[in-house]
Amino acid sequence: MRNNIIRGALVGILMLAFASSSVALADEGKGCSNIGTWFGVAPFPPGQMPPPTVEIPPPPWDATYLTGWVASAFGKSSNEGTNIFDSPMFDPTLGIEQPPFSLAARLGDMRGNWKRTGGNTFDYTFTGFAYDASNMPVYIAKVSGQVILFEECQYQHTTAIMEVFLPFMSPFHGSGPIAVIPLGEFYGYRAKVDLPY
Repeated sequence: MRNNIIRGALVGILMLAFASSSVALADEGKGCSNIGTWFGVAPFPPGQMPPPTVEIPPPPWDATYLTGWVASAFGKSSNEGTNIFDSPMFDPTLGIEQPPFSLAARLGDMRGNWKRTGGNTFDYTFTGFAYDASNMPVYIAKVSGQVILFEECQYQHTTAIMEVFLPFMSPFHGSGPIAVIPLGEFYGYRAKVDLPY
């Protein structure tokens, strides 16, 4: 009888250990979902941003001022998927007065992928073309970075770095980029269903 009690206790301990490990596995990847549409926001109106020496306060602040970019994340799960990025106000010359940058008139929509790296953290990459005034590609832009969701999943903090390739180069294989340009840090705000009545 004593052996049965000891066996029963050991089986109970083993079952508890397996249950704990399965709960831990089930919790991996849980957290905010970044699926949806995000608009770039700032605490100051566009064109009235403070000098770089002025620290921008972290949210929560009123997400009134749109900065001109929008991103949409899609996926069959909240762990990975595809994304689309559009920034019609982006200066494709980046203030560089040499080709190919000086030839760029606009940056087209960019598309790529994202994946969860933690509860509320994600990595992303998207790629697109910069075009000249006659819609000929002048360079390929490959942008990558990290996203952190916070404030009950309504805000995102994003970092971005852009690799630049000439149109005949592959951004996926072969030689490296002709330039690597840090783009900085940005805030996004999740779009909501918001009926006016």
